[in-house]
Amino acid sequence: MENTENLTEEFVAHLAGDVNIDTSETFDAVMTTRDRIWEKIQSSLSLKEDLRCADLHNFDNLKGEHIGRMRTFTGDQSPVDWIIHSNIGTPQNTFTNIHLTIYLDDSVDVPHLGMAFGTLPDAFFYIDPMPRYEPLSYPEHLQKYLTPLNDIYMSLQAELFEAGVKPFNAAMPFIRGSLSPVALAGIVPLDFYREKVEPKIFAYVDHWLKLVHEAKAVQDAETRAQLKQRDELIRRNIVHLDPANPIAERLVGKPLADRLVRILCAEERSE
Repeated sequence: MENTENLTEEFVAHLAGDVNIDTSETFDAVMTTRDRIWEKIQSSLSLKEDLRCADLHNFDNLKGEHIGRMRTFTGDQSPVDWIIHSNIGTPQNTFTNIHLTIYLDDSVDVPHLGMAFGTLPDAFFYIDPMPRYEPLSYPEHLQKYLTPLNDIYMSLQAELFEAGVKPFNAAMPFIRGSLSPVALAGIVPLDFYREKVEPKIFAYVDHWLKLVHEAKAVQDAETRAQLKQRDELIRRNIVHLDPANPIAERLVGKPLADRLVRILCAEERSE
């Protein structure tokens, strides 16, 4: 058994094969959220597909069964550096993981937008406007970009408490440290997700898109270089240190799992 000390109990149960539940209804709901957000992103930002991973638009598990999809995009006259549009897992076997993560380039300092959804077996969600500077060192960055979302964040915390829903806390300190002060994340019943969570996720997306469209270009070359260096380091660390990577390896084998990791952090791309 792989080392599970950095996994929450929900992920550990899947890794151990202890849970086998058909989560198709929940999967369809969270996948619909992701797809609706993607429609918003595509209609709002100029993008082009990076076809370096075209052979992974559909890929199989070790048994030869369809298990996932991977697509990647970059900006085309928009300040987008790298987009991951992917999913892995089968809802008939409990676990699924769905990504839509958008990294911006160094021409602006607007936060990136990290998003993930899935079934464990309840609805898993994560959305975070990922700061481009360390918030305690640059409080003006937090105030400008993240503070406007604080009321939404606090509202969800109150609703989770009132509904008696267990708060989600990543088991690994590094992952907890990667979350911004307004990150929304949890594992919740489907009805709660639809009523309380999904509207807030769309509010976050709308706020982020507005920031991107109103962004002023970063002119200083040294600042841009610092942004680029920090972006690449954080992206690489988050992807390579993801404690759920062993689940992908178990599903598709180490060679493909390692390649998926490289694609996620833009180490494998056309340009």
